[in-house]
Amino acid sequence: MKTVTKNIFLALMIVLAMSSCKKDEIMGNTKQVLDFHWHSKIGTQDAKYGVEYTTKGGVKFELTDWRYYVSNFVLIKEDGTEYKVADKIFLINIANADYSLDSVPVGKYKGFKFYVGLDSVTNHLDPTLYAAGNPLALQNPPIHWSWNAGYIFFKVETLFDDSEDGTGSPDTESFHHVGTDNLKRTISLMEPFEIKSGSDKTIHLQMDLLEVFNNVNLKSESVTHSFGPEAPLAKKIADNWQSAFSLD
Repeated sequence: MKTVTKNIFLALMIVLAMSSCKKDEIMGNTKQVLDFHWHSKIGTQDAKYGVEYTTKGGVKFELTDWRYYVSNFVLIKEDGTEYKVADKIFLINIANADYSLDSVPVGKYKGFKFYVGLDSVTNHLDPTLYAAGNPLALQNPPIHWSWNAGYIFFKVETLFDDSEDGTGSPDTESFHHVGTDNLKRTISLMEPFEIKSGSDKTIHLQMDLLEVFNNVNLKSESVTHSFGPEAPLAKKIADNWQSAFSLD
């Protein structure tokens, strides 16, 4: 009798397991991985260190550092509702093009948005509290102001040609360090995409540094740390961010 009962129980378990598998097959995965392939561009060229470029204003320059924070990703569904991606912060650098939001709901979307910068709470946390490898941990070279509580949202440093006739070599330093709570910007990229069950999705986007430097004269506007008399230049750069992003 015990053997019969045991066999019935096992049979029921098998039926339930098969039913569950069939249900999963019908419903499919409810989440899939969403990745970004992030292109760092200078005009039509890929951004690299030690390569000479020219601004729209005709000033020759070479990159020595270009990194920036992006955070607070929001996916905008086809019906206009939003899916907020929690706790995803990227420190974009030209050496790495691949970043992941991990699993997000499958479905049709009409676009997405994110901050260049950090929310005010995160911006004022202590970077020494984070483990190495976390984008908010202390970086080398630094991307956090030691003399002011806050992160540098967008950091670009160059050597540029400061000669009067533009025939010299890029050998003068520029420092554009944009931060503070009021200089984070929301970037919106509205183009439909779909995340399908059983298939991960990669979105290709790019940021063009020439657009960031649009209407910025490296010779006369070579330094900003976002405070005091340098604040208007930092705002000009931050206001250029939206037009610098595009989807491939």
